[in-house]
Amino acid sequence: MKNTRTYLGMVFLSISFVGNAQQKEQSLDTIVNPSNVLEEVVLSDTRLPIKLSNSGKTVVQISRKEIEEFSGRSLASLLSTKSGVVVLGNRSVTGQNLRVALRGSLNNQVLILVDGVRVSDPSRIGNDFDLNMLSLSDIDSIEILKGGASTLYGSAAAAGVIRITTRKNQDNRFNISLVGGTEQASNQSLKGVSYFSNALNYTHKKENWYYRFGVSSLSTDGMSSVVSGTETDAFFRYNLNGQVGYENKGLKVKLIASKSQIKSDYDNIFPLSDADFYGFSFLENIAFNSEYSYNKGTLSFQGGMQKTRREYRDNYPSTYLANNRSVEVMNKLQLTPRLYSIQGWLYQEAVYEGALPTHQNDVFTSLVYMGEKGFNFNGGIRMNQHQLYGNHFTYTFNPSFLIPLKTGSLKLISDVSSAFIAPSLFQLYDAYSGNPNLAPEESTSSEIGLVWASKEARSSLVYFQRNEDYKIIFDSTYAYANAAADFKVRGFEYTYRNRLFSLVDFNLNYTFTELEEGVLARLPKHAWNLDLNYRFQSNGIGLVYAYRGKRQAIDSSSLEAYSLVDLKYSKRFAKTNLELNAWLTNLFDEDYTELLGFATQGRNFRLGLNYRF
Repeated sequence: MKNTRTYLGMVFLSISFVGNAQQKEQSLDTIVNPSNVLEEVVLSDTRLPIKLSNSGKTVVQISRKEIEEFSGRSLASLLSTKSGVVVLGNRSVTGQNLRVALRGSLNNQVLILVDGVRVSDPSRIGNDFDLNMLSLSDIDSIEILKGGASTLYGSAAAAGVIRITTRKNQDNRFNISLVGGTEQASNQSLKGVSYFSNALNYTHKKENWYYRFGVSSLSTDGMSSVVSGTETDAFFRYNLNGQVGYENKGLKVKLIASKSQIKSDYDNIFPLSDADFYGFSFLENIAFNSEYSYNKGTLSFQGGMQKTRREYRDNYPSTYLANNRSVEVMNKLQLTPRLYSIQGWLYQEAVYEGALPTHQNDVFTSLVYMGEKGFNFNGGIRMNQHQLYGNHFTYTFNPSFLIPLKTGSLKLISDVSSAFIAPSLFQLYDAYSGNPNLAPEESTSSEIGLVWASKEARSSLVYFQRNEDYKIIFDSTYAYANAAADFKVRGFEYTYRNRLFSLVDFNLNYTFTELEEGVLARLPKHAWNLDLNYRFQSNGIGLVYAYRGKRQAIDSSSLEAYSLVDLKYSKRFAKTNLELNAWLTNLFDEDYTELLGFATQGRNFRLGLNYRF
């Protein structure tokens, strides 16, 4: 089997070079004057809607079309197919605690935005957000910004930003999706359907007003969370959300509210064994966005609040209550036809029951220049005033240069930026492991790379590194402390995408990540992803391949490399607005370890129907 997987990998890599030879020449006018083509627009790296050719950062875009193709899978599974992204726990039992890593980071270094507003739970160790709370059926698009972004977005964006946009409002329409399937570990006989997911969305638009309502649920009861476990650990989640908006001339206003609940069974960790434990997680989220466009600029106001409650019922019952609040005012001003200025103020407050609440005020400014002859620049500064840690200054310096070619364009990108991250309230005040004397983390990130693009293909090679000072670790005394030595993470990413023979979408990426000293616990040095889609008429057949190299477990033992192959199929019934999606995951029923001691999913299937009317 290993020889077979190695051969498949060589074939896939060869196809990428063959596909490159299939490209047709593109006129110089198309590159010099991008308005002649429909080009992707990104928002996350400058906070302005700019064309991808003007962007000097590494941005991954996930469209609604790609999200729909992942119907029946999780948000974590989708994110894990992208370069530089590892979501630990996404192949384990549904509900497993997830660690989102961008370029070797921890959760607290990745900022999660939903509709432009930060979401987090101050009672969690990293003051981060539980992705298990979100349903793919509620998401319209995703942008992943890799590299330091604290100057534009504030603390927690030291390694990058995942910007999630919920479903857009359309003319009057219902959308219903139903998914059924299995969830079981490898080397097990089929036990029957145990995975169920459904969603209903309704949008309505009347003159300048629009409304949206959505409800979804997910339930599964198919496998144990620990290796060799005999009892199954069930998971149930429901999501209820709605929004109302108004648009008229230069004014846009939107109010968004959602409520989510999770009930999840789990097992004993010390020692790892079956146990009849269960927990509840509750999330109430409200966000407000408004934007007013005037002669040469846009003034925006946005704010949000998340109220979370987590309950654990085990040998040591516990309850955690927390609130996260934020308000941001930002002005975008066009100084000249190619020069833009951004000024803003951000207030954040974190409240965790049993701990002292903290708040911080940020003021920031940046300049964005999009030159006529290919030179682009994005740079800015930010001053963070933290209640406990005083003032911290961060910056970003991000020039890029676009060179037109006969067969496309070549872009040189570079970036240097700094970040500041305060310890979480849990790390400071937890009764068992907290340390009120922790110093904040500071980091400097840099990257340099090349991006080649043509009409149908795109390839990039980017080197990155991140230096972290005063890194917070969980030490041998079972408490949080600042590391004695600095950390330096470095590596490179390679991506290639193409449309072969006008029928096959080919997406390949590879990421190499390492520490100059020490190891990346649980994270692989080598990671490959391949997404191959063959489309004909109204049908689509796809293959998703993932390779994860050797990793070091949390106990310093070595975890073996593994390869996984998933198959997918989709069909659209145009006359009935019905779509069918099917998945067969872990095709070869690979037995592997993602998290030491925890079970991983074997061969499973998912079958879904989506209907619009």
